Amino acid sequence: MLSKSVLSALVFCTMTWATLTACEGANGADAYPAQRRTAALAENPPRAEGSVSASELDRNALEMAERACANRDFQQLFTAIAISPAVRRKYSAPTITSAVLDPQGRVISSRDVPANSYEDFPVRQVDFYYKPAKPRAPGDEDEYLDIQFNQSQSDDFSVDWARVHYDGQSEGGDDLGNIIGPEGKPLPPGTHPDSDGQLLFRPIGNCWQLQEDIRWLR
Repeated sequence: MLSKSVLSALVFCTMTWATLTACEGANGADAYPAQRRTAALAENPPRAEGSVSASELDRNALEMAERACANRDFQQLFTAIAISPAVRRKYSAPTITSAVLDPQGRVISSRDVPANSYEDFPVRQVDFYYKPAKPRAPGDEDEYLDIQFNQSQSDDFSVDWARVHYDGQSEGGDDLGNIIGPEGKPLPPGTHPDSDGQLLFRPIGNCWQLQEDIRWLR
């Protein structure tokens, strides 16, 4: 029997596009372009590894998260969460449901993980880009994440992520070029690969907290 939490996740996954985009800012078609990342990080830009202590990094990210909550800016909150383990702990539910689904959406496994034991958050921030916490191939520094944000009418947020590589053919901006599709060719502009996972955040108080971590078995 599926847990109530996982069932709610499946319902969320099958919402219509009209519902997901009903609220202002619910634009899941764009994968958080570079200029929006720049704005989100303007006051607390990440610095090179080793140039700042972990405590200072956490402190800056916690301040960034507090501003994001005050401004009702989920994407900025998510960036702070990707930067800092301290932010992840603060903005997580006491128990996080971790589930693996097959390509048809059937639950293969599901477990509830206490927040203080949850170490599987899949996203990290490197410079102005999202990257996987653990690359599929160890040491693959060219693997990035394509991120899509969707907001429901009840102010839940779904963050879909997919492992990607880019072709480096930038048109003069600070982007990484085009996403390379599964056949080794660039995907058409505005399209996204199938998600490898989904993070579900629900509103609580004046902010949001991570409640579910869903992975798709490929």
